[in-house]
Amino acid sequence: MKRDEIAQIKRITGEYAPEALKARQAWLELRLHQDPEVRKLFVRLADEIADTLRQGGSSPADDWLLGAIEGQLRYLINELRDNLSDTLQGQIAAAVEIGSRYNRTVTIDLMTQKVSIPRVSKSGLERMFVRVNEAAVRAHIERTRYGMKLSDRIWNMSNGAGEVIRNIIQDGIASGRDAIETARALEGYVRGDVSVMSKYYEGMLERMKGRVPDDLSYQALRTARTETTAALGQGSIQSARASPSCTGIKFCLSAAHRVRDICDELATQDVGLGPGVYPLDDPPPYPAHPNTMSYLIEVHQPVDDFVRQLRSWIDDPASQPSLNDWYATEYLGTA
Repeated sequence: MKRDEIAQIKRITGEYAPEALKARQAWLELRLHQDPEVRKLFVRLADEIADTLRQGGSSPADDWLLGAIEGQLRYLINELRDNLSDTLQGQIAAAVEIGSRYNRTVTIDLMTQKVSIPRVSKSGLERMFVRVNEAAVRAHIERTRYGMKLSDRIWNMSNGAGEVIRNIIQDGIASGRDAIETARALEGYVRGDVSVMSKYYEGMLERMKGRVPDDLSYQALRTARTETTAALGQGSIQSARASPSCTGIKFCLSAAHRVRDICDELATQDVGLGPGVYPLDDPPPYPAHPNTMSYLIEVHQPVDDFVRQLRSWIDDPASQPSLNDWYATEYLGTA
């Protein structure tokens, strides 16, 4: 994180800045490791097919070898689909949890450390946030985008990868390459190996324009980034709604933001709560665009103000109807 981003987070979160900064760092680390984790699934698929191709030696692939590869490819496509599903769902769950960390810390501290409330415990609050996170993950995985659920998009990506590999093998046969050369071209294509690409890949692209993308795993990488960023936002928004001291959500620009786009509009728009701050029941669209590094930070009441409300609630529950509603619907989970 750059210095101005750290300063912005500290300014918004006050005494809870350490946890907000740790959550932001955890998100950046998740994004850093996300692409390699997804890409290796496609490399593994191509490598296994290439190993089978090499059995054809210095001769073009014959019908028997092609039949064996087709059977193996169908099996590996199903395996890729399952592995992609597990990987993306794991990343989504991690992103939701990261998105909720700051609110969890603030709420537990306010309601168990700043004030001791007889009917509210740390373990009860932790269970509440677990429920909130689990519900956010389920809703996110089941949501529909472009008319398809995540499982449908993963299916399409897996089948698409298989079709690209078939095209590369067919191109090798049509070009008169032997099986080993075709295997090498396949491995180089998936890895983006410059020396292999210069020998095979450029010509292959010309011959198969429109049938082979520049990067076999690109759609999966794009989907993974978009889904986990959206999940981070859901973790933030849903946990904010479960935090009784939270009053709004602020849309913040990343320090890496350079080109003016919709993020600038969202970060400066004032709907009455201050620039870039939105009500909990009408949060900003997030992510505003694929690959964004802009982020959300929840705005909580000043500590002293909320502590006074809590003490009033303890003395006279009827004096704080919003806390009564929170206790029944969020804490006890009776909504």
